[in-house]
Formats: sequence, C-alpha cells, structure tokens
Amino acid sequence: MTAAEPTSDTSITGIDHAVIAARDLEAARDVWQRLGFTMAPRGRHVGWGTANYTMLFQHDYLELRGIVDPSQFVGTLDKFLEHGEGLSSLVLASDNASDFYEWLRGEADTADAPRDLERLIEYEGTEETLRFRFVPVPGPISPGLLATAVEHLTPDELRRPELLSHPNGARSILEITVAMEDLTGVAEAYAKLFGNAAVNDETRRGRVTIAAGTAELLFLTPKEFPKRHYDVGVGDDLPLPRMAALTLEVADPAATALYLSGQTIPYEREPDGTVLVEGTSASGVLLEFARRPD
Repeated sequence: MTAAEPTSDTSITGIDHAVIAARDLEAARDVWQRLGFTMAPRGRHVGWGTANYTMLFQHDYLELRGIVDPSQFVGTLDKFLEHGEGLSSLVLASDNASDFYEWLRGEADTADAPRDLERLIEYEGTEETLRFRFVPVPGPISPGLLATAVEHLTPDELRRPELLSHPNGARSILEITVAMEDLTGVAEAYAKLFGNAAVNDETRRGRVTIAAGTAELLFLTPKEFPKRHYDVGVGDDLPLPRMAALTLEVADPAATALYLSGQTIPYEREPDGTVLVEGTSASGVLLEFARRPD
C-alpha cells in the first residue's frame, strides 16, 4: 500500500507527520541534527505563535515544534510542555480535507470546517509560503491521540530532494506506539478511519494494531509496552494516553549504529538488530531504528 491510497471512504491515506514538542526549538534542532537528521530550514506558522523544523521522508515526516510567541495561538502545545518534551500530536494525511470534513459531520457531534494554514520558510535566501488545509479530528474519532488531518496544497515546495536523505539512514515512519490504560473502543474507532481490514484487534491482550498507510499505529497498555519496546517502560510521571515511542525505517541498522557511535550518542543494539535511543537523548522520544518487516 502506498501513502497515496485512501484506506477507507474517509479520504484519510495514512500518517502525514508526527509532531515533537520542544521547549527550546533551537536546542532541539541541534539534538536531532546530531542524531543524524537533515533539517529543512526553520518555518513560522502565519498567525500562530509557533515555529518548526521538519525532517522529511518520501511519504511522511517529523516536525519539531516550539512556541516563539505565547501571546498568539499555540494550540495545546503549552499544556503538553508542562509535562516535558516528546511526541505531542499526530497529523493524518488526507487527499481531500473537504471530503474528510463531510465524512466527519456524519460521525461526530461536532466537526470543525477545514481551515487554511500557511508556513513561511526561507530556501537559499528566498522566502516561500507552504500552504495546507487542515481539519481537527474530534477525540472520539481518534481515541488516544491528539490528531488533525491535513491536505497539502504545495507538496512540491515541501519535499525538496536534497532534504530527503539523512546521515543516519532514516527513510520513513515505521510505527508509532501509543500507551493507553484502557483500549476499549480503539479498534472500532480506527476501523472507521482506516477500514476494517486495517485493524488487528487484540484488546484482551492489551494491544491494538492499525495499518495506517505505510506505517502502523500500535496501541498498548502500560503493562504490554515494555514487551514491545525492549523492557523500556512508560514513565510513571507522564499522563496517559500518550504517544510514547517512535520507530523509523532504515535499510541497515548497523550503519545507523555506526553513525550514532561517531556522534557519541548512547544507544542499545537489540537482538533483532533494532537500534534504540532513549528519550533523554531524543527530546523525550523513545526512538528506534529498524528494518521494515518482510
């Protein structure tokens, strides 16, 4: 399945990007550059009090987002940062935001109409405007996640070829793990978003897996979380639900490990070859680099 294929009648095609909340945006940029990511130039959301850096892949990406003007709209970023940095929200890819909104109107008691957003970014001395249309996803539609859906209006300007190659070998989001105390209703909700065939419902075992385009969303109870993530648990001081781990696809985890060694970044090599970097070295994100399963 490619990221451009709708997986149900919702106009949702998969994961567009994951947002990583940063208290100090420039310091976070330095951290992720050292982790081996190529950074797009800094962007500023027009009319909002936030700015960002992005790490782009072919079909999805990561966004570092920080507050630069707290007097303007910052969404829930300030509330999230009260508990530390980390994965704060998920943006779903839509091939038509208006169609998604019409679908939402039939599913949710409240649905916000699509809104336009612009991000100013400077490439090689020239300021460009990246344009998006987004729709907030009501909580009951995406349990466990703070989510929006986005349609890119300037996709070619976003993904420049020189920004898609990363020294650590990362090339796509493979999996995002959400820690939740109670998985009741998760499978049913995401079956509506992504289609019944996308859902592997193991609620009784404390896990639900969703095929979301080229990536997976994995919902786990705190008890099951360490079993999937190499005995690393969810912090007791963190409110749940929470996106608690990010797995990225690489062709050769050994090459990733070699790069991290050169940067003196602590990591663990797991028996299956996966490279694990704990949140203390990655802005609060439990970060894994792994091969895509056959």
